[in-house]
Amino acid sequence: MSSTLHEFSKIIHELRDHLRALEQHANQLDLAGLSGREWFDILERKLIPQLADNLYLVVAVVGGTNIGKSVIFNHLVNQQTSAISPLASQTRHPVCLVPQNFEQTHDLDQIFQGFQLIPWSAPEDPLKQDEQHLLFWKHSETLASNLLVLDTPDIDSDAEVNWERAERIRQSADVLVTVLTQQKYNDAAVKQFFREAAREDKVIITIFNQCQLPDDEQYWPLWLNTFCQETGVHPELVFIAPNDRQAATNLQLPIYPRSFEPAAPESVPEPDSAAPPTDTPADLMQVLSQMQFGEIKVRTLKGALHYLIEPDTGVPSYLQEIKRRSNEFRSASELLSEQELAEIENWPLVPNSVIVTAVRHWWQEQREGWSAQVHGFYNAIGKGVLWPVRYIKSLATEEKRPPMEIYREQEWSVVLQTVEGIYDRLTLVSELGNELLTNRLKSVLNGTSREQLLKILHEEHANFDFTAQLEELIDSEMTFFKSESPQYYTFLKQLDHLAAVARPALSVGLFFVGFGAVGDVGTQIVTDTMIQSVVNVSGDVAGGAVTTTVGETAVSSTAASGAGYLEAKFRRFHAVFAQKRTEWLATAIREHLLKTLPEELKSAVSLPDSEMYQSVQNSVSKLNTQLSQLRISL
Repeated sequence: MSSTLHEFSKIIHELRDHLRALEQHANQLDLAGLSGREWFDILERKLIPQLADNLYLVVAVVGGTNIGKSVIFNHLVNQQTSAISPLASQTRHPVCLVPQNFEQTHDLDQIFQGFQLIPWSAPEDPLKQDEQHLLFWKHSETLASNLLVLDTPDIDSDAEVNWERAERIRQSADVLVTVLTQQKYNDAAVKQFFREAAREDKVIITIFNQCQLPDDEQYWPLWLNTFCQETGVHPELVFIAPNDRQAATNLQLPIYPRSFEPAAPESVPEPDSAAPPTDTPADLMQVLSQMQFGEIKVRTLKGALHYLIEPDTGVPSYLQEIKRRSNEFRSASELLSEQELAEIENWPLVPNSVIVTAVRHWWQEQREGWSAQVHGFYNAIGKGVLWPVRYIKSLATEEKRPPMEIYREQEWSVVLQTVEGIYDRLTLVSELGNELLTNRLKSVLNGTSREQLLKILHEEHANFDFTAQLEELIDSEMTFFKSESPQYYTFLKQLDHLAAVARPALSVGLFFVGFGAVGDVGTQIVTDTMIQSVVNVSGDVAGGAVTTTVGETAVSSTAASGAGYLEAKFRRFHAVFAQKRTEWLATAIREHLLKTLPEELKSAVSLPDSEMYQSVQNSVSKLNTQLSQLRISL
């Protein structure tokens, strides 16, 4: 038996640890915590502290208000430990009698978890008003070395805190000395308390107190039968006690044993045939001492274990609750993902001149040796020759703003429209009836949140270095182009060398035939053969193929076979840059608006597939296996 209990204890501790780990993640499902669930309280207050080799019994006197529980308790331990009164004493805190030196080998705090243990000093101690859960304890020389006996608060008190204290004692107890009266055998709160006790397979000893003897001899079986049918309780032993106030006060109340078998529904039980005057009162402590402690302990532990793994009430029900809730979150996640939060049709394109400049700069860095010297020399001359033209042009026209400054304004305008659209979409999603999303989106959609988001986005947008990102993009794309199409890259390099040879005549000729009228783009075409080819095939830049001179025509026609590729590459610059900018906006909105909501939904959906969930299931399976192997006759 010792090894069996040890194995159960090992699994129970493992299960508790797995449950605590799972609870941390189940919080995101908006589920109630583990504490307060009956099965978990039994695990912590009964199984964890009591699955040990050194067995002991916890006996609790329980019942409703003003039925003489403290009287029965005092008679059980044969001393005035609890205060008694003709009026309802309103016991608010449990009192526990402990064998001598018991606390030296056992942890009372562990046995009575959730209580603050205080040494008993007077019978009035448990009557104190205190919001804390107190438990008063004292030594008793008359108790067996492995027996704890408690008086408890009323289980039907007007104060709910008393119910909670009584329930905590019930969860810890092995034997419940159930005190009933004619007035308190069919009370709703009393019946609910004992339904739980029956499901946990507690050993029940029933005492029908305050009976009018001999008149009630024919009635108490009826009352007790009703109680048993309503609660599922099957008392191990039954006693009755007369309504004798003086005897109760003087610790002389006779408590008579009775035989009782619950009758089937619709039938009436037969009263005990023995006449009360000839009965011999029982010694309750002696009765307890003669009980088989080991069998009772194993029975109640086994009952608690069965309760723990019961599909409808125990750990499996918690796992099913997680799975159901996870499916609700799946619906919420799908609802959010199916809604396109932003649809951007008018995202601005970077000015072509900016892209041409960036590509031109990259290409210049690829030139080597004599070609680099020639192009560099003529680039410098070209800038000098064209300076008067640009100066005269600047006098005749209004000063142009930098292209990227204009782009920045255009992009911010689209950002504002996009954010407005996202809020509209989220409002729609929150109104589609999914409570999980409605609650979470409530704070997202308030006015303050929108103002804060726009402020953050504007600050990030204003400080963003567009030029650096564009240059990084061009370098990445062109480097990939160089490695992806080495033959075509070599071909362009050869064209670049040919352009260097023909450049003196080509540059002057183009300038004098009026190519400079095209503007700055024209000078770029003159000085860079590759960009010349790209511009030729991109109508967005120069209005179509530029073939105004023999030299340019030669270059353009020579490159005609690759025109489609170059056009696609040029358009890709626009697409990739726009993609990076929209990715920035999406990331910023996710970080500053939705925050952790997508991850929470994803994590909640995947919880039933997690290692923690599986670990709890495995522990429950182990308990099932161990219980199926346990064969004990009680």
